[in-house]
Amino acid sequence: MNKFLNYITSELLLSLVFLNYIFYFILDTKFFFAYFSFIILLVFSIILINNVKINFYIVLVIVILSFISLGSPVADWDSRSIWLFNAKRIFYNLTLKEFTSYYGSEFSHVDYPILVQTLSASLATLIGHWNEIFPKFSNVIMALPALLMFTNIIKSNLSKLALLLLVFFIYEKSLINGDMDALLSLYTCASLILLIEYSHLKELNIKHITKMFLYFTTLTMIKIEGIGILGCLLFSYIFINYKDNLKINFKIVLTFLISFTPIILWKFYILDKNVISSSSLMISGGERFFENLVNFKFLLALFKGIFLNKQMFIAMIIFLLSISKYISLNKKTIQISINKILVKKKALFTIITLSTYFILLLLIFISSEGSLTNVQEIQFSMAKTAADRLFLPIHSMLILCAIYLIEEKKFNYEDKLKKN
Repeated sequence: MNKFLNYITSELLLSLVFLNYIFYFILDTKFFFAYFSFIILLVFSIILINNVKINFYIVLVIVILSFISLGSPVADWDSRSIWLFNAKRIFYNLTLKEFTSYYGSEFSHVDYPILVQTLSASLATLIGHWNEIFPKFSNVIMALPALLMFTNIIKSNLSKLALLLLVFFIYEKSLINGDMDALLSLYTCASLILLIEYSHLKELNIKHITKMFLYFTTLTMIKIEGIGILGCLLFSYIFINYKDNLKINFKIVLTFLISFTPIILWKFYILDKNVISSSSLMISGGERFFENLVNFKFLLALFKGIFLNKQMFIAMIIFLLSISKYISLNKKTIQISINKILVKKKALFTIITLSTYFILLLLIFISSEGSLTNVQEIQFSMAKTAADRLFLPIHSMLILCAIYLIEEKKFNYEDKLKKN
């Protein structure tokens, strides 16, 4: 029995979610929705039970999120009008072709990936009807594998506290209301943890490659921004290995490239169905970029949207507190000395990925503001209404970097005690 339970892992859960999507995408049928949703819920429950003793704090987080999710209907605009609306249409439409044949597709963003939405529609199929409570439980199911990935690096109570602050005070209801930004952020961190861990290995087996593929692909299939994040991860991997004169593992690079395949296939399918791409409407050819770049009012609104919010404040406080232990000031010479740990692979990897994605997001915001898809009644609507949630992966990576630094400090302290 124990041997059987060892096969019930996060990777199995993600594989089932993908199979549910693949059957719908390739066979164009919802026939298997109820079967897959039942098996997925069963596997989800078994994983929780298996982790009660070893990772109780993660199980507790999931239980709390489950109660909140199943006890409240969706109310947020993006969650209701985009993500759950698309899931609802998958549930009611007979085929994928009907799903994409929708007048006003640019409004509900039919071109967005539907991995999580097929799971939401499957959950609704299991209970026999659509409502605005149970289908969004798909977010909690999807959050479990990513949260468990944090247990690979978290050993201290301080790191556990940082993770709890991330989930309950930075993500807040974003993780349980059907929205995708918090899920995207969790899988950004999970993919980063996995990449850092496996980049140290001399030899990768099929299990390592499969695991990377599942998490990398999930990242791109949650939300379109996942493509940019995965690209930033690949850049960071190549840059750090080149900087340290380390050999680049061909298997890791190949896994990256293959992981782009599902989202590329989805985009080709959307293109073939003549669905209007919302991202192409949003980003200009460059004329608005230079106009916004010299618009002081817009830049001020963007600065406020990015930095003057609770999420960034909490993330920055935790990050600065963790980094302050590695920076010292010599009062006599007025020189600042930086501990070498700050430029060690784990922290540096996270900081480079964070920085490259931050720059990419800035470019997108500057290029997109003022497009016809923005809310015209609100000046600088993207900067004012979307910056805090679209920068959630940045907040998450700040917390992840803080956790790495906290754990490094704990390791060094324990190492000194052993030597003494």
